[in-house]
This record gives sequence, structure tokens and C-alpha cells, in this order.
Amino acid sequence: MSQNPFRALRDYRDLPPAFGTGKMISAALARAPFAMLPLGIMTAFTFSTGDIAVGGLATAFFSIAVATCSPLIGRAADIWGQRRVLLTIMPINAVALLALYWAALNSPSTATIYLICLLAGLTASPIGSFTRARWVAMHPKPRTLMAAFSYESMADEFVFVLGPAFVGIAATAAAPSAPLLIAFIVLVLAGFPFAFTAPTEPLDAVSGDAPGTSRPSIGKILVAVSPAIIALISVGAFFGSSQAAVTVRAEELGSAGSAGLVYAAMGISSALMALLVVVLPDRFKLYARFITFSVAVSALTIITSYAPSLPLTALALFVAGAFVGPTLVTAFTLAEKLTPEGGVAVAMTLMSSSVTVGVSLGAAIGGRVAESSGSHNTFLLSAGVILVAGVIGLILKLKSSTSGRDRVA
Repeated sequence: MSQNPFRALRDYRDLPPAFGTGKMISAALARAPFAMLPLGIMTAFTFSTGDIAVGGLATAFFSIAVATCSPLIGRAADIWGQRRVLLTIMPINAVALLALYWAALNSPSTATIYLICLLAGLTASPIGSFTRARWVAMHPKPRTLMAAFSYESMADEFVFVLGPAFVGIAATAAAPSAPLLIAFIVLVLAGFPFAFTAPTEPLDAVSGDAPGTSRPSIGKILVAVSPAIIALISVGAFFGSSQAAVTVRAEELGSAGSAGLVYAAMGISSALMALLVVVLPDRFKLYARFITFSVAVSALTIITSYAPSLPLTALALFVAGAFVGPTLVTAFTLAEKLTPEGGVAVAMTLMSSSVTVGVSLGAAIGGRVAESSGSHNTFLLSAGVILVAGVIGLILKLKSSTSGRDRVA
């Protein structure tokens, strides 16, 4: 059955009435601190200590804490409800953000800096994951859920592209520590309103299902959604390594300050195309999307590696980004289909953590390749890591062919 693209786009009209316009706005803005903090921490503590290694380790402590604790926060929300969990961790996180700002101004011992970064990461609120979990619990029509996931991916893309850019502007215009204070302000103005509008009961009760006395373990959920997790780690590694590639390409061409703008070209097209996933026909299966999108991104990234100027680099990345956003949406859609009953919040936080882990791995490996081999080879690395998502697509295709079922493919 063919899908009318204009009718599919009308699915977006169902989102504000179902979720609430104000809630959607606060949910989008409340992600900003999470997007600002990795680069903000790096910038602030590299400047305050004069040691880039301290800034890098501080960022690593924050990112590792986020990736480790997010699934536990998701499990707590599955049991006690999102509002109780958010109103427990958000005040602690607000204190941690103020402590980060104080530390950036006063340069305490490195151990103190790392402990504060750990606290900020352990109490970071997985806003995007909680929002996706609420969409799933509402049991919308499949096309409406696809529209919701597309919208959420678009919001993530814009926030994670504009967040680092805003860090650079604030750090340059005010002070290197300013983004940490701004992150605290945004948390208070957007994060707390999001928390107060969150469900007070577990999502299975909110959705009208009978709350189960037992829930799948985090390990069981992790195994169930592992194909989607691996795909998102691949996408995250692509982000991290391509950031390194763009940074060194800008330095090679004598315009280091333009790196953020060049990279933003990919984020903008990725966000916009994520919204258009709803027009894809149902017969375009998830496994086929993984294969098609990852191969397209890889090929276009290889072309980017040969771009002789920053404008052409930005243009090639803009075209590549058109296939990155749909890959993100496909991964979250796959995770929703694979998640065992009673584990949606854990699954969604695992997915977000996967992106964080992937970005960290990609940035670390990409940084080393960029330092030793330059931008060309770093772009080739990016082209290779995104193909892992295509391998996941091939595995799903083989499983659906051998089992004779097509529930998740």
C-alpha cells in the first residue's frame, strides 16, 4: 500500500494536541544543558587550569557518568514514575552545575573538579529518552509514533548542533566559564517545568496497562535492543570522528574558527530530513533503511574527504547529513519494537547513552587519526564506522528471511 507523503506529513498535526505544546517546548529546551556541558566543561577547565588534559579528563568523567547512570535512572522511572525521579535528581544536578561554575572560577584541586563532573553526569536528566518513552506509552498509531520519533530526532539534532555553537559564542563573548552558568539557568527555566508536567505514575499505569509486578532486568533489555544500540554507537562514532575530521580540516585550511559552522551544515540537514522519515513507505523496511542510509553516508563522507575547500566540505557534509537523521529515527523505531514490556524508559535511556558512548569513542580515535594522518584519513574513518549500522541491517534481513517473520525488520 503506497503512502501519500502529504498525508504522512499531516501526522505532525497530531503531536501537539496529544503531548501538549508547552510540554514539547520545555522538553526541547531542557535538553540544552546536556548538549552544552561536554564542550562547556572542556572549554572551562582547559582555560582555568591551563591544561587541556584536565579539560579532557573532566569531560570524560562527565560523559562516562551519564552513560553509566542513565539506564538506572530509566529503570527508576519505570518503577516510580518520571516526575518523582526527575524531582529527585534535578535539584542535585542544579547544585552540581553551580559547583562546576564555581570550580571553573576558583580552580580547586583536579580531584575536586573530577568529583563534581561525576556528580553532574550521574544526575543528568535524560530528557529526550523520557520524552520518547512517554510517546511509546501513549500507544499512538504507528505512523504517529514514527512522526513523534522523527520530531524527537530533529529536536536532538538541533540542540546538539546549536548547543556546542552556543558554548563557543558564550565563551568568547563573556568568559570560558559562562556556558556552565547558562546551563544551570536553562535547567531551572526549562528542566523543572518539564519535570512538573511528567507523569507521577509508572508509564505502564499511565498507558492503561496493568502494572507488572516484575520487570525485565536491565541486562535482558540490553540484549533485546542490542541491534539498535550497536547501530546508534555507530552513528555516535560517526559524529565524534567527523567532528575531529572537520576540526583538523579547518586547521589545515587556515580557518580553525570555522569548524563549528562547517560541522553545523550536516546537523541542519540531518535534523530536517529526520522530519521527513514519515513519508517513507511501510514497504521500505527497517533493515533496508539501515543498509541504504549507512552506505549513502559512507559514500558521501568519502567524497568529503577529497573536498579541497571548507565551503565544499560543508556542502558535502550537508548532503551526507540528509541520510544521518533518518538513520537515528530508524534506530529508535527498531528499539521500540524490540523492547520487552515494562522496559521502555530503560531502553530509551540505553539508546541515548549509546550515542554518548559512540561520540566519545569516535572523538578519541578520530582525534588520534587526525593528529597523525590529517583530515583525509579521519573522514575515511568516519566513512567506515557508519557502515556498522548497515551490517546491523544485513543481520536483521537475514534473521527475517530465516525466521519467516518480519516483526522488527
